[in-house]
Amino acid sequence: MGNRTTAVAFDKISVKEFGDVWFAVGPKGIWRIEFDTSQLDFLERLYDDGVSISSGKRLTAPVRHSLAAYFAGRNRTFHLKVDWSRLEGFTRRALQVCARIPYGTVMSYGEIAARAGSPGGARAAGNAMGKNPFAIVVPCHRVINSDGSIGGYGGGLRFKRFLLRMEGIDLDKMRG
Repeated sequence: MGNRTTAVAFDKISVKEFGDVWFAVGPKGIWRIEFDTSQLDFLERLYDDGVSISSGKRLTAPVRHSLAAYFAGRNRTFHLKVDWSRLEGFTRRALQVCARIPYGTVMSYGEIAARAGSPGGARAAGNAMGKNPFAIVVPCHRVINSDGSIGGYGGGLRFKRFLLRMEGIDLDKMRG
């Protein structure tokens, strides 16, 4: 949880096939990324995070450009700072493993759990992915079930399928 002394700036990009992608950035990096939400709901979640809102196009510009390039097919790797400060333990470790999944590839929840130090913790890895505050940049859409089926996605399966197809993953070769 942040505190009111942590100030974040927010912005959005609009992607024709995807909708609005909202993001907030603080001095330590990306604080939150969400899509398929309204500005009001996004700001309410920032308020619930306990941060204050400031202006700061200087902070948001690199994220804006990097996300826009990703959706335009010109960016396959994010070189952006992420503020991990409010995440702890297994959730943090699992999301940090997820952050290293290369563009156009997938990894199972079980593999995430094992690499995060909890073999057999696939369900816990799924819960960690569901708490991912850095959607797209920490690519939890690249995490699937061990049987090859697509699994879940906090942003909805329609968006997960869109992102995987955009990255060239053949969903017809996956189960489900």
